Amino acid sequence: MIPNQLHVFIAVVKNGNFSAAARQLGVSSAAVSKAIAQLEKTLALRLFHRTTHSLTLTEDGDELYARTGHLVEQLEDQIRLSTDKQKTPHGRVRVNLPDSFGRMVVLPLIPSFLEKYPEVELDLKFDDRIGDLVKEGADVGIGVMLNPDSRLIAREFYKVQPVLVASRRYIERHGEPATPADLARHNCIAYRSSTTGRKKAWNLRVNGELIPVEPQGNLVVNNLSAAMKAVEMDMGIASVGIGYARPCLEQGRLRRVLRDFEAAPIQIMIYYSSRHYLPAKTRLFIDHMLEHVQDEGAIDLEDMIHEL
Repeated sequence: MIPNQLHVFIAVVKNGNFSAAARQLGVSSAAVSKAIAQLEKTLALRLFHRTTHSLTLTEDGDELYARTGHLVEQLEDQIRLSTDKQKTPHGRVRVNLPDSFGRMVVLPLIPSFLEKYPEVELDLKFDDRIGDLVKEGADVGIGVMLNPDSRLIAREFYKVQPVLVASRRYIERHGEPATPADLARHNCIAYRSSTTGRKKAWNLRVNGELIPVEPQGNLVVNNLSAAMKAVEMDMGIASVGIGYARPCLEQGRLRRVLRDFEAAPIQIMIYYSSRHYLPAKTRLFIDHMLEHVQDEGAIDLEDMIHEL
């Protein structure tokens, strides 16, 4: 017979303490503590070492979780999956997005999704900082490669071609760099990573090799939209995705410099939990994003790279 308290035990292990497990289960901490005590009595095993400040598994508790945790989760997944099939997709989906990229590429895809699934609530977090998807409670993340995590699945989502751009007025005043070495004589607008706090190098391809170049200048920003605005204000040269610069390039306000030294496109990924079951609302959001962004990505790479 499967003890009724087993799912409580698994919630405590996954959350690390009684209080967090109680919040997940929607019960009181006292109810969680009582359930664990009852489970230990039923199994005649001590499952946790308890102190005032910590809660850790005993050897018996660790063995119990290893044997049963995945089985109970799979059973719960199947029950939720069966329930989902009978319901209209609803509820909240939390999505972590890079700031500028999220607003430029992902946000335009949102209206059609919400029109199709009006009972789903999207909670979008625009932040260039690379965070822990699982710890932050997000359902989906979009961005460059995150910290390796076996709990996540990563799928190719979009490709961004990095380019160096400057305004025509800046080039008239300071000249156009002919080689990466010429950048030392120019004002380069640097981008500071919100995650590491360090300025990001510009990767340029020289004689078939990828060479990192540290941008030197009198302006550092932590937002790509700010970098683009600074370029438009004739303040220097910046490295941005070609999607950000395309309108200004087409209008002739900006020029693409050192084109022969550009690096290969950067792969943007879409991340989600590696659990076998995904709620319908999350799965539908991921499918919608992948379905509607692929053609735009292909157009960006084929047209933007070769025509501008």
